[in-house]
Amino acid sequence: MRKPTASFFNIADKIERINVLRERTVVEAFSTMEQRCSRLAQYLVQETGDRRRAAHWMAKHQRAFAGRTAYQVLADGDEEPIWDEIERSDRSAFVF
Repeated sequence: MRKPTASFFNIADKIERINVLRERTVVEAFSTMEQRCSRLAQYLVQETGDRRRAAHWMAKHQRAFAGRTAYQVLADGDEEPIWDEIERSDRSAFVF
């Protein structure tokens, strides 16, 4: 029988690798956004206070977007709802 500690170690290790991959993906996605939607990206950085917060806000599932992320909204070719949500939100909405 395997020791439970070894099993938890494997689980913890997998979760850590997934978190690292997710963080890298979130940052890379925002770099792409900065190239393709630079005005929106700059404004979002200004409103959130830093690039990392802006990147995470874009990747967060939002009630305002029917549970989708802002990237999914952009993928649909619609930037306007993102602008509207940024305008509607106060700074506390951008704290993670």
